[in-house]
Amino acid sequence: MKKLLSLALLCGTLFANDTDNTPAHTYHEVPWGAGAAIRSTNTPFASPFALENGEETSSFIQLLYYQGEHFYMDGTELGYRADITGRWSLAAFTRLRFADIPENYQNRYQLDGYDPGIQLRYTLGEAHYGNFEIMTDMRSNFYANLYYQYAYPWGDFDLIPYANLGYKSGGYNSRYYGLEDIEGVPHAILGSGIDFTAGFDLWYHMVSNFYLYGKAQVKFLSSEATSSPYVSENRQYEYQLGFAFRNDKRRTMQHDLKSKPYFRIAYGFATTANLGEIVVGGTVPDEFDNRMVSLFYGHPLSDTFFDLPVPIYFTPGVAWHQNSDVQDDIAEFILALKAYYTIPIPWRVRIGVATGISYVTNITYIEDIDMDPGEQSSKLLQHLGFSVDLNLGDLFGKKLEDLWLGYDIHHRSAVFESASQYGRFKGGSNYNSIYLQYHY
Repeated sequence: MKKLLSLALLCGTLFANDTDNTPAHTYHEVPWGAGAAIRSTNTPFASPFALENGEETSSFIQLLYYQGEHFYMDGTELGYRADITGRWSLAAFTRLRFADIPENYQNRYQLDGYDPGIQLRYTLGEAHYGNFEIMTDMRSNFYANLYYQYAYPWGDFDLIPYANLGYKSGGYNSRYYGLEDIEGVPHAILGSGIDFTAGFDLWYHMVSNFYLYGKAQVKFLSSEATSSPYVSENRQYEYQLGFAFRNDKRRTMQHDLKSKPYFRIAYGFATTANLGEIVVGGTVPDEFDNRMVSLFYGHPLSDTFFDLPVPIYFTPGVAWHQNSDVQDDIAEFILALKAYYTIPIPWRVRIGVATGISYVTNITYIEDIDMDPGEQSSKLLQHLGFSVDLNLGDLFGKKLEDLWLGYDIHHRSAVFESASQYGRFKGGSNYNSIYLQYHY
């Protein structure tokens, strides 16, 4: 602890500003949001799964929203967009795609995934645009979309109808409708085809930053997809119901935010305790002493949440899981939103909660041993972070005003078998971390 406090004092001395705490440039509020929904749809398959027609599958979905100058997150899509000219823009992006095979097979085959693509957009107005997209899965199975949507704001409601004409290559249809990856099943070789989707999103502004969300759509499969001997239906009906915390649509977005950006460096220790046990102080050290170091950047989005002094940050990060007797070096990448609340006591104590997504280049040991026998983990999982920190300026003087010393629970979760895109299994990992966070 003495070494950590000495490091804190050194950092504060290096970064201290003797004039004032006004940032060199200010930030303004941009569209942001975090929420969740339950997605339900009928699986189009019957044989070889011995299903009855119309059997459904459902999944928990995490929704993240952020609109920066170029980088953006829009529900289950994220990308980098650049203006071309006038109303035209171009984006490199990735979007979550669902395969909708029966739930009992989703952990074994894990066919859902984030597919990369290029998107050309023509904007007609706010939430009113047309897209042309060229996309591929991670096996180079090509597909394309021609998409149009229009928004109808009406008081506290926002209705957004849309339509999509999709082209699927033969490789795509063979994999996802011909069941190319299902062991023991002779897969059907299918040709390319065109499908059509129509539906709407509905947002209802309940109060302040809280919204309810709904979605309904129907997808008409291509004749090539329905020619598969395993496909028993030519239509898929999809429904979503959820909520999100977003900008308050009844308030003007904030300018000249008081919140400052930050960098946070942390050192973490793996634990075999679950999240509930850690919260009540029941952490259990990992016998192989697996550790990680992480670095996060915090970009201010808002100074308030439900009219309370709770700043919101967009916080991407990277973690390096160090090699040990049971694992090699593993990199982890995180995208999240985080909220902070400062308890108004003489020594300021701040509580933070983060939610987002996490991707690892390989499954960590601590995560691998947490799964039930016969199950497999997923490189993509939900990220949660819970922190508490102390302002070092209150302890050691004004020069350390922008430096915080804290503790963080770094958590990856499969959401209790409820998410097909995370592999539908029960498990995850936890690291107890100590960090220094500097606001500049």
